Amino acid sequence: MKYRRDLFYLLLLLGLAFVFWGEALAPGKMFYFRDIYSEILAKKYFWSGSSGPTLWFPFDFFGIPYASNPQAEAFYFPNFMFSILGPERGVVYDVVFYHLLFLSTFYLALRKIGFKEEASLIGSIGFGFGGYLISLGSIPLFFRTIAWLGLLIICLDEALETKWLRWTLWLGLVMAVQILGGEIQLAGMSWVLAFGMVALAPRKRTSPRDLFRASGAMALGLVWGVILILPQIALTGELVTLSNRAGGMNLSDAMVWSLAPSQLISLIVPNYLLPSTAGQFWGLGFFHGFPYFLSHYLGVTLLLMVVLSWAGPGKWRGLFWLALALFGLVMILGDSAGVYTFFYKHLPGFNLFRFPEKFFLFLNFGSAMLAVYGYEYCSLRRQFSPWGSGACFLAAAVIIILLLIYPLRIQEFKDNYHTVTEYLYWRNILRVSMFFLLGLGLVLSAGKLSRGGLGLGLALVLFGDLFFAHYRLNPVTKMEFFQPNEYIKNLLAQEKDRIVPPRIFSISPPKQDLILQRLSDPVLSFKDFQNSLESGWAVYFGLNNIRWAGGTFYPKEVSKFKKIIGAAKWPDNDLILARAGVEYLYYRDRGFTGIPGAFPRAMVFYQARALSDQDQIIKLWSTPDFPAEQVLLVETEPEKLTPGSKLMKSEPAAVMEYQNEKVAVEAEAREAGWLLLLDSYYPGWKAEVDGRPGEIYRGDGFFRAVKIPQGKHRVVFHYYPAVFRNSVGVSATGLLAWLGLMVFSFVRSGRQEKNLNKF
Repeated sequence: MKYRRDLFYLLLLLGLAFVFWGEALAPGKMFYFRDIYSEILAKKYFWSGSSGPTLWFPFDFFGIPYASNPQAEAFYFPNFMFSILGPERGVVYDVVFYHLLFLSTFYLALRKIGFKEEASLIGSIGFGFGGYLISLGSIPLFFRTIAWLGLLIICLDEALETKWLRWTLWLGLVMAVQILGGEIQLAGMSWVLAFGMVALAPRKRTSPRDLFRASGAMALGLVWGVILILPQIALTGELVTLSNRAGGMNLSDAMVWSLAPSQLISLIVPNYLLPSTAGQFWGLGFFHGFPYFLSHYLGVTLLLMVVLSWAGPGKWRGLFWLALALFGLVMILGDSAGVYTFFYKHLPGFNLFRFPEKFFLFLNFGSAMLAVYGYEYCSLRRQFSPWGSGACFLAAAVIIILLLIYPLRIQEFKDNYHTVTEYLYWRNILRVSMFFLLGLGLVLSAGKLSRGGLGLGLALVLFGDLFFAHYRLNPVTKMEFFQPNEYIKNLLAQEKDRIVPPRIFSISPPKQDLILQRLSDPVLSFKDFQNSLESGWAVYFGLNNIRWAGGTFYPKEVSKFKKIIGAAKWPDNDLILARAGVEYLYYRDRGFTGIPGAFPRAMVFYQARALSDQDQIIKLWSTPDFPAEQVLLVETEPEKLTPGSKLMKSEPAAVMEYQNEKVAVEAEAREAGWLLLLDSYYPGWKAEVDGRPGEIYRGDGFFRAVKIPQGKHRVVFHYYPAVFRNSVGVSATGLLAWLGLMVFSFVRSGRQEKNLNKF
């Protein structure tokens, strides 16, 4: 009978998820909010359109490493969905899939460690539709990482109970997939949660031996996880030392994404989300601003059960989750509480991570677990308060009638925005109060209801509470929204036969025009964002916009180039862009303007000057009166370079092939000289001149330069870093060992079962 109930609750969870994401799943619809719109879509478009490997990203800056950035998820195997469905609809199904994965596996995990069916249902709804997880819908990188938490718990619990080696190996595989999902900080936080879940399982009291076995499984699983994904770790480790993250995250930048104490009201009073069609009224329901997680609402019904968790026996079980929730609370307060600042200053490596608000995971998860304990106490109560429950249900019914009789009519207030905000706030208080009264009424009726009826009722009230608070957190629009404007269409038609993508520099409109203001229309705001080719939109349309740096993790050269462009005044900044091979300036309102004298992508130089300091080279190269068409600046020791015989103007070379990790150039030199390719210099690139190895130098501060003799030559650049090649070998060996141990565990189990059967 219990398995039928489990199946029913699993199907109910999946059904609730489909109701929640119904609008997004409708044909021809697409998410357009936050990271999906500005970054994720561009990366998936690039990944799905690449015929070969995606180690290098030629559309960003002068080219940057792609797979080296873990947030690119280059090796994450479920990416095949984007190739099949396309990046736009692929993102929709990707988000919904991971939500379904989390809900189903987390319910099974709660059941596995000993919680009753209804308690597991409430825990899955309480966290699965809470402000934390649903906010991740617009940050799929985080969603992909945390969605595997249920499987983590199941594998760890199985390792504790039976077949330690086999389930530790599975645990390592899940941990590897999590890291490949792109967010190592959340992966580590989920490991803490999984360990706590198993250690505090209600099924039995955990002994020190059990804790030792669980700790060993976590440690060995992590070792296997690292071995299996060593290529990602090796590439990321190389980039970290060469990137803007080499010195860690600036504390003041991290503090931007923390909550002020006055905003803690958002834990119990959600933003009132209006549909995107509300236009100028849309932002008026965001009473607590636009934080990193668009909702911190925990759910008043869930908090009701949190309070009940301290009313019954066995309160010690909830102490860990209370401590974890409080720790998450003080961390998201950032410098207001001082705890985050303390860890930043004193814990090595902590400054590599960002955002105090990420610790909202601990607060939301800890609260959900306390609610599970609260329900279990409530289900054991035999008291029945007919007057109390009746009063609660009657009051809730009155509120429902009021909300139905007086539907939302914000248009009547016209431009009186203060009145609209106040109106939405009190309407929101009514809605939240309604769900609180319904939940309290069910709690007071516990002695009259069966365990299944009480649990199902509370679960549905909790879902309703969280649904109305969060179902508009991830707005959708029609696919036509992603069509380029006429300026972009015309340029793409004009340049459609090119081998090398057009290199552009988009002029950003005034900042206030792009920031989602409190009273802004989200559809128009994001359309302006797209039409301005901000963030990843040039990549999405197949253009190389050197203003974008692939998000927040990029080589130091990006900052150095932005600095010289920002310091230069017109027309000197146009001159620098021309020397970098930038062909067009792009203005949102005027379209594309050609840059006079733009250098071709590949050039032959006959005169070179050696300097040993990159910054000195960049300073000299960006000077307006420097003869950049005649002299190539090479980063090397002066005594290692022989200058050309005379000052000659450079000549263009022909790019014959341009792929992610391979560029082929045909160059004809009148005498011995240098081939300069205006793509980024970066470790891992190798060059061949007529099939023979050639050394790559850093030219003009940013680019790749190779010596070539007199005559006609074919120069081929390949990107296949040694650190990647070596790590692939280690991981391949590790995978074979993993498979061997897995086979061994099955064989050994089979022998043990045979021996037991003999007796």
